[in-house]
Amino acid sequence: MRVPAGPTQGARRRILLVLCVLLGQPITVALGASFRLEVALLAQEAHRAYAGARSPRLAARIQSDLGVLGFEARSYCERAGCALAPIKARIERARRALKGGAIDIVWHEMRALHRAYPVDLRGLVPRHPSALRLREGAFLYAHLCAACHATPGAGNPAPDLFALAQSEEAADLAVDILAGVRGRRARAYTDPLSHRQVAALVAYLRARAPRQGPAPRPEERRGGD
Repeated sequence: MRVPAGPTQGARRRILLVLCVLLGQPITVALGASFRLEVALLAQEAHRAYAGARSPRLAARIQSDLGVLGFEARSYCERAGCALAPIKARIERARRALKGGAIDIVWHEMRALHRAYPVDLRGLVPRHPSALRLREGAFLYAHLCAACHATPGAGNPAPDLFALAQSEEAADLAVDILAGVRGRRARAYTDPLSHRQVAALVAYLRARAPRQGPAPRPEERRGGD
């Protein structure tokens, strides 16, 4: 008996796109969340180094992340159908610049990539999060974040996440959270959170933010995520 062949790569891609539409999740998020987040994190790291926070540890982390970004870019372009060569060229220029100590060029290249491929969380952080999503975010905050972030100031370098949620867009807040859990900040967790967990935290922090400080900005009062 002849065994039917499995779905081709093109068929699997079409199935993924249909699922994205059915779930209300933008294709940019489904296909590029990891790549775009890595670009944003590297841009943040390079800016920190450019602003004066240079150290061998930070330089080694940027070098490692640039290597990871190359793999993420290849995977992203294979699925999204974008041109890989220009992205790889910027990554390679950044790697050479880092080796030569020209951190300003590293920041320039990562900032350009970040502008071309910004983080898009519209499919992960809905305009009106469900009660389940908010409960998940509250649980994660209480068990993973509150120990350090609930009492900022007075020698504690951990920022107030609710204040960040009120002053930053959802995408920037997600990058800050990942920067913390990946070891960018003083005390952080070794393993990064999943995209779903980050989205739950962002949704919870933004939902609570207006009650934590000054009045929200106009776009937040409209409920725009």
